[in-house]
Amino acid sequence: MPHEVRTTKFTVTDVDTSRAFYELIGLTEVNRFETAGLADFDAVRERVKAGGLRTREFGAGMFLADDPSATWSKSSAWPPRSKETLMDNRYLGRAMLLCAATALALPLGVAAQASPHTVTTTKFTIDDVSISKTFYEDLVGLPELRRFVDEGRLVEPFMGWTENGRMGLLAYTENESVEKSPHPVSVVFLPDLDAVATRFEAAGEPFELYSGEATGGVRLAIVRDPSGNAIELVEREGPPAVGGARLIVEDRADAEEFFVRIFGAKPGQRIETDTFDEVFMDVGEGMFVALFEPKGAGPQPKSENPVVAIYSTEFDAVLERVKAGGLRVRERSAGMFLADDPSGNVVEVVRQATP
Repeated sequence: MPHEVRTTKFTVTDVDTSRAFYELIGLTEVNRFETAGLADFDAVRERVKAGGLRTREFGAGMFLADDPSATWSKSSAWPPRSKETLMDNRYLGRAMLLCAATALALPLGVAAQASPHTVTTTKFTIDDVSISKTFYEDLVGLPELRRFVDEGRLVEPFMGWTENGRMGLLAYTENESVEKSPHPVSVVFLPDLDAVATRFEAAGEPFELYSGEATGGVRLAIVRDPSGNAIELVEREGPPAVGGARLIVEDRADAEEFFVRIFGAKPGQRIETDTFDEVFMDVGEGMFVALFEPKGAGPQPKSENPVVAIYSTEFDAVLERVKAGGLRVRERSAGMFLADDPSGNVVEVVRQATP
């Protein structure tokens, strides 16, 4: 390498604890005066994430990570590390995962290595285009990017700020009668929840806000659109973004295996409490996919329509893996098919041209 880090110095609260952390990210102790060079960037990042400590990614070649001596401040967007507190508070666990998953919500092209897959759209059905569009634009603040129209069958406005992070509002001519999930099915990052709360209050719409104190430093809200879809709004500095799709699954492990086998997805942060088991999957570029298993809920009603859209330059190989798995697949054209995950969630896969 053309560069070598010789010595960096700072104070720690405990030598053994901090030494164990740095060994986790690939550093070895040379002597009591120097440290060795850093290991492979991507491997280091994965080990840090697996260790459960705070990380902040700022591009394809740099991230910040806290060692065990770091202290959480009240103004931080990150919760305390207490396992007991985390396990006792359902929303604290979810909020921590959402913050940990913000790196997955970065726009296309940010990842260190290009992925063949891009999670572009979180999808759900709505009853009325005009009413729903007004809700998302005027109250949540989501603009319409464009829309897909299949005359006499479907109108689908795409709401969001980028093509690789958007909501697809599925308004079919024949409305489905499936009961809506009580759990949020999409996640939106917004810089100011107070402004959103003011708009909801003025419109007389419910706004279920959880303060930073209740969620370990992360402010979030849960709202329901006019069709009954629950949406999770997470306060995060920076530009607003549609962060990801949450799939409600019957068995988290089975759903995780499906995404690993079919898309080569990487399991990220996971939390398990007495009420739910959730993992955030890094499928590739674009948004994250969260697999949320509500414990003791039993089989959940499932829509026949897609809940997430994934564009892939390995379209044919993905299709063959789905077929080999024996789950239901419906080929709509040479460039799109629908596949069921083990819980019956419909995943839309679209052929993406190789750059």
